Amino acid sequence: MPRIKTLWIRDEYLQEILSGRKRVEVRVAYSNIARLRPGDLLMLNDKHPYLIADVRYYPDFEAMVAAEDAAAIAPDLPDRQALLAACRAIYPPHKEALGVVALELTPSPDGADAA
Repeated sequence: MPRIKTLWIRDEYLQEILSGRKRVEVRVAYSNIARLRPGDLLMLNDKHPYLIADVRYYPDFEAMVAAEDAAAIAPDLPDRQALLAACRAIYPPHKEALGVVALELTPSPDGADAA
């Protein structure tokens, strides 16, 4: 059975997701994030329903940046090195050591909230 999880996202990144410019959300692999699977529903900031289309796991940010489309994660950053620096500015090394999860998001087809 799909899970429903609230995911809190900084407003600047949330606006990029809502506009369709940002399609991949990156997190470190905290246990609650690592358990997410394709088909699970995320309630972004407790009100915007998005389905997880795919979940990809990486050992660190460097591997993630090498494999993912940087523009799908951070459309306004100029290149992969800027994306790597931005991720490492958010998460310190001991958090990165947990592993990295890339969540490919798509708006919930019916737009209905999970309540």
